[in-house]
Amino acid sequence: MKKSYLISFIFLLSVSAFSQIDLSVRIKRIQSENDITFVVDTLKIYKDNLLFKNIPYPDSFALYENVPNADYKFCFNNIFGEKIERTITLTENNNMLGGQKINLYIDQLQNPNPKKLFIKNLKDNETLLIKLKLSGCFNSGVDSIKIYKKNNKFLLKYKRKNRKLKTSDIEAIEMYENELRNLPKVNFVSTANGFNEIILNEEKFSYSEPSFFWGGFEILKKKLKLK
Repeated sequence: MKKSYLISFIFLLSVSAFSQIDLSVRIKRIQSENDITFVVDTLKIYKDNLLFKNIPYPDSFALYENVPNADYKFCFNNIFGEKIERTITLTENNNMLGGQKINLYIDQLQNPNPKKLFIKNLKDNETLLIKLKLSGCFNSGVDSIKIYKKNNKFLLKYKRKNRKLKTSDIEAIEMYENELRNLPKVNFVSTANGFNEIILNEEKFSYSEPSFFWGGFEILKKKLKLK
C-alpha cells in the first residue's frame, strides 16, 4: 500500500512539474519604440479569477515566471485611459511549444469617442495646421505640418515640400487627430514636454504632453514619410 502511495505521489509531482509553463509578459508599443516607463500605472494578472500578480509601474519586461496551467487575465489601462483585459488559457501544449509569450500593447485606441475631426471638415481653400512645440533641457523648437484642400483634393506642405495626399495619408491624419482628442490628463511631470495643437480657421484643440509619452506627431511624420 505504501509503495502505491509513493508511486502516486511521484506521478503527481512529475505531472505538476510538467505543468509549469514559461510565461513571458511584455508591455510594448505597436506604433513606436518610445519608452513605456511610468505609462502603465498597474498591471494586474488574475489566475482562475483570483489575483495572481499586482505589478505597479511595470517596465517592458513585466513578468517572466514559471506558472501552472490555468486561465490568466491581464488587466491594465492603455495610454488613452481605456481599461484593457486580455485572457488566455495555458495548458501543457504551451510548454511543448517553448512556453507562452504575451505582448500587451498600450498604444492602440480601442473605442474612440465620436469627435468632430477637423480633417473631416476641411473645405476647399482652407488649411489645417498641425503643430508641435518642443521644450526641454536639451531640445526645444517648433515643427508643423500644413494640410490644405484645393479642387476637392487634399495637399500637404512640410517645410519646402508640397505633395498630394493619398487615402492612406488622410487615414493617418485622422488617426493622429482622433488619438490626440482621446488622450487623458496625466498626473506626472517631465523636463521634456510637447505642446500639440491643431488649428482650423478660428477653432483650436491642444494637448500638453509630458515626456512625449504618446509621440503622435513623430509617428504621423513617419507615416507621411516626412523628414
